[in-house]
Amino acid sequence: QPEYKYVDPICTFLFSALVLGTTLTILRDVLLVLMEGRDPRHGDGGARGCPGPRPCSRLALPPGTPKGMDFNAVRDTLLAVRGVEAVHSLHIWALTAAQPLLSVHIAINAAASAQEVLEEASSRLQGAFRFHSTTIQVESYSEEMRDCRECQPPRD
Repeated sequence: QPEYKYVDPICTFLFSALVLGTTLTILRDVLLVLMEGRDPRHGDGGARGCPGPRPCSRLALPPGTPKGMDFNAVRDTLLAVRGVEAVHSLHIWALTAAQPLLSVHIAINAAASAQEVLEEASSRLQGAFRFHSTTIQVESYSEEMRDCRECQPPRD
């Protein structure tokens, strides 16, 4: 009927607006995953390595962590493991919106067993955060690490 010829384009426009509105959140999550969780307003996320001969790099800044993941809670969980003296090169990102990944270096004291620390750290991380995959490098702690400026926790 001729009186309904304007209804079809109006309904199409309203439906398109509804679809666009419901997909904006998904598009934002997809872009964050594709950009490795870095918020462009916060630079490179602090992922550059620090200079010097030691295998030491900056901690990833919290804005780079996946949605729902608490960077400081992850760091504190690792520091609570018996024998861990320091944590550095902590990077948390998302493979997909539901699959967070982690890589980290943990420095242990001389009396600690590397294998026991690795097992306990892995167990605590899986129990508390359900990471899809974790990569943990265990190394011996040295006093030089205390003074490594780039190895300090990120500041707000």
